Amino acid sequence: MMDHHYSPSEFKDKMYADLKVTPSDSVILMCSIFIASIGLNMNSIPIIIGAMLVSPLMTPILGVGFALSVSDLTLLKRATKLLIVQVSVSLIVATLYFSISPITYASNEIIARTSPTIWDVVIAFAGGTAGIIGARKKVSNNIVPGVAIATALMPPLCTVGYSIATMNLDYFLGSSYLFVINCGFITIATFIGIRFMGIASAVNANKRQNPRINIALAVLSILITIPSIFSAVTLVQESVISTGITSLIDEQFAENVVIDQSYDEQKEQLTVTVTGKRLSQEEVTAIESSLPDYGLADTDLVINQVPDINALTGEQAAAVLNRYLEERLRQSSWFSNRSFNLDELPFQLKD
Repeated sequence: MMDHHYSPSEFKDKMYADLKVTPSDSVILMCSIFIASIGLNMNSIPIIIGAMLVSPLMTPILGVGFALSVSDLTLLKRATKLLIVQVSVSLIVATLYFSISPITYASNEIIARTSPTIWDVVIAFAGGTAGIIGARKKVSNNIVPGVAIATALMPPLCTVGYSIATMNLDYFLGSSYLFVINCGFITIATFIGIRFMGIASAVNANKRQNPRINIALAVLSILITIPSIFSAVTLVQESVISTGITSLIDEQFAENVVIDQSYDEQKEQLTVTVTGKRLSQEEVTAIESSLPDYGLADTDLVINQVPDINALTGEQAAAVLNRYLEERLRQSSWFSNRSFNLDELPFQLKD
């Protein structure tokens, strides 16, 4: 019966064969990073997925984990060299693209790669485990491509390139951290998987395994994980606040027209601007007392009530709108040094 898995020696030979810097792989990598950059720039998930499917970036990371597990210094050097080359090429291509792209704002897909959490750690570890199992199979399978999509190695690198092109330090640190998480935990999962499948003991039958590698990887995993835990806690807190604000607006201001709402994280202040039915002081007090029911116990609520526009004359409405627009423009950093005159609007408010 035909064995569908590589033997330990065959798998090691396969790793050596795959870990070579070739012009064809370099071209594929450049095309992949270029496609991923366009996908992030255009906020297109299908394009990003396509880029991840053709990316060869997973191979050297699996190689590093395999080399550490079997204590093969030569293989480790080769895998590390290939990884450095591929990361360098990716950063150059992504930075050049975003430097010349006419779309300079950060899309949602770019922003999503700047705040890694503990869930990214779990995904990278699970992906690395599945990846090394799939890589050992001789027959063609969709495991490794699926892992490439799940762990998303390319988008963080593209985001690093974007942050370099736009000189955004916060995005640079966040996306770099996400890439480190992915690389680190795919490597750790591969290391454990090779040991668990008995490949390391078969390849190194006459060698004693170095316990210092185990200790180093354990320390590395802890150091990488700690910041992601704090990030996850912050994300959960923000989600709770966002959900609470939405519920508060929907339930407590159902009879009003909410013109605007904004939340100041530093001041823990929620500002709601409404029009329509005017709220009495008793109603405002009741809304404020209900804040703990929405998880907003520590939030300071400010309600700005704008007169009902329909009940005002054109001149009164113009004055109200002018005050509101000036206040909104002052809150925007882009308009901070600009003046605004209602007369400049391309329409007129009349009685």
